[in-house]
Amino acid sequence: MTNPSATGLPGLRRLRPPRAFRRLTPLKLFWLGVHYAALTLACLLVISPLAIAFITSFKQPIEMLRGEKTDLPANWGNLENYTTFLIEQPIGLAFYNTLFVLLFALAISVLVGTMAAWVIDRFRFRGRATILTLYVLVMAVPMITTQVSTYEVVQFLGLVGSKWSLILLYGGADVVSLYVFIQFCQSIDREIDESARIEGASYWQIYWKVILPLLVPAISTVAILRTIHIYNDFVLPYLYTPRVEQSTVSILLYRSSDMMSANSEAMLMAGIMIVIAPSIVAFLLLQRQIVSGVMRGAVKG
Repeated sequence: MTNPSATGLPGLRRLRPPRAFRRLTPLKLFWLGVHYAALTLACLLVISPLAIAFITSFKQPIEMLRGEKTDLPANWGNLENYTTFLIEQPIGLAFYNTLFVLLFALAISVLVGTMAAWVIDRFRFRGRATILTLYVLVMAVPMITTQVSTYEVVQFLGLVGSKWSLILLYGGADVVSLYVFIQFCQSIDREIDESARIEGASYWQIYWKVILPLLVPAISTVAILRTIHIYNDFVLPYLYTPRVEQSTVSILLYRSSDMMSANSEAMLMAGIMIVIAPSIVAFLLLQRQIVSGVMRGAVKG
């Protein structure tokens, strides 16, 4: 009898299940189902609050009092909550304060992080291992436990109540950023540095004209991650910029929630959607760069 697989008929070959499915056993199918169930649950936990806020932002106050949170609005074209929030709340000033802190903090963070990563990777000096160990230990210390001492230092510098306190705190190179920069520095051939030194370039010129341009992929990744963190942070602006005219977008929402009553909850939800819209759009547009940049930084060296 002729073997059907040996006849060369493409139709018969397509009847065979894919190799991945042929290797699945009942145990593998069970764990595959568990994985998908866990991922689905995690997605629902993340998306549900955003979906409820989005639905609520279109409701009238009477709908908030009579209906459930998950009830759909009667009129999806109702933009009264959005316009009221934009008129009554200083959202423009809050966006300006956030952007002011963000730009200066990112510039300082990138400069400090790339300089530190280049020095740690390229130079061998006494205390280098201690510095790396201290950076690793910092990862194990929750940030909230150091806020008392940090506040005393900022108060001693006279920066409490100033946006520059946030810039100083955000501008420091965090452990994740430093790790990404070090991994990228390790992928740059040391012969490039040596060639520049032979040509008479100083260490500053090597860093500024050679190393920094080569670190652009890492800089873009760190800038995106730091932007999302700074934009959404609540603790530091709450502690160090208490005045209303210095509010960032997160503090504006917090103060708005205190001033609003139960029947104006829909307007607060509209404000939340206005505030989180830029970060959601930026993440959706740049998620490929975020993932690829972090993965390249993890495998370099």
